[in-house]
Amino acid sequence: MENNNQYNSFSLLKFLWKWRKLLLVVCLATAILSAICSFFIKPRFKSTATIYAPRTNSMAKILLNEENYNERLDIKAYAIEEETEQMMQLLNAVEIKDSLIKQFDLAKHYEVDMKAKGAMTKLYKALTNNLVIKRTDYGAITITVSDEDPQTACDMTNAVLRLIDTVKNRTERDRAVAAYQALRRQMDSIDREIARLDDSIKLCMEHGVFEVEEQTNRVMQQYAIAVAQGNNAAISRLNEEQAKLATWGPKLDAWHDLQFTFREYQSLCKQKMMDAQLDMQGSLPVKFVVDRPAPADKKYYPKKSLIVVVSTLCVFILSVIVLLMIEKIEEKPTTEPEEAVDRTDA
Repeated sequence: MENNNQYNSFSLLKFLWKWRKLLLVVCLATAILSAICSFFIKPRFKSTATIYAPRTNSMAKILLNEENYNERLDIKAYAIEEETEQMMQLLNAVEIKDSLIKQFDLAKHYEVDMKAKGAMTKLYKALTNNLVIKRTDYGAITITVSDEDPQTACDMTNAVLRLIDTVKNRTERDRAVAAYQALRRQMDSIDREIARLDDSIKLCMEHGVFEVEEQTNRVMQQYAIAVAQGNNAAISRLNEEQAKLATWGPKLDAWHDLQFTFREYQSLCKQKMMDAQLDMQGSLPVKFVVDRPAPADKKYYPKKSLIVVVSTLCVFILSVIVLLMIEKIEEKPTTEPEEAVDRTDA
């Protein structure tokens, strides 16, 4: 087996030596042609930004939090799995792609005929190929734009950073506006209910009922004195007072309790309205920028040396296979007659 391997290796070396001139010429020609062709390939440049998503973007929760420390409400807290996935989804939003297409006139830049069938699909595909968004092993997000112009690649990357702020703030502002309007309607309803309770309490006061417990104690004391003195007029008057307290007292207490409950609810709604208004009118950056993009001073494609080496190696292997096949075909006519002679002698 070992002798056979040595023989095969020797045969291969012998074969390569036999065709060395042809193989050398072919490889040299391939290297020269691939080097020349690589000069006609337009170079491409990359621009990359690295960002982290924050834990939350609510200004009200971050700035007005008076409770104990909560990492989620820390303005400096980086995102975890959920927030990073949400940020990835926003970065792939069609709204961002449409804004890039319009801002940089990508249909013209990528030479896409918008009158042709499937033009938008082709345009989106070209943009997707040149805009790569990936998540790193450390929970960050990289935004990479490649283009033939290094400045355009840098400008598009910066545009994505701006657009993610615009898209997310707009989305959250829309929710804050809807929340504010709902709270405003609820506040109007509460105000009407409190006004109705105020009118009811005022009606009790018009009937002389102000403080049920205090008035009841005073009437009972005066009633006892009137009975002891035998003052029938006072007793009659106090009986009327007791009747009014019995009629309006329970209502006044119930309306006071409802008024207290509604005022607490009103205070809570006002607080939520102020939070929604702050989120609606203000905005915070929706990302932490770790690495900002800059125009590349060196192309990433094509790698001319790699093109020359790979193309030359492929042509060399292909040439060896072709030469082996040619030799094998040439051997068949010479071996078949010899076998026929051997059979005749036998």
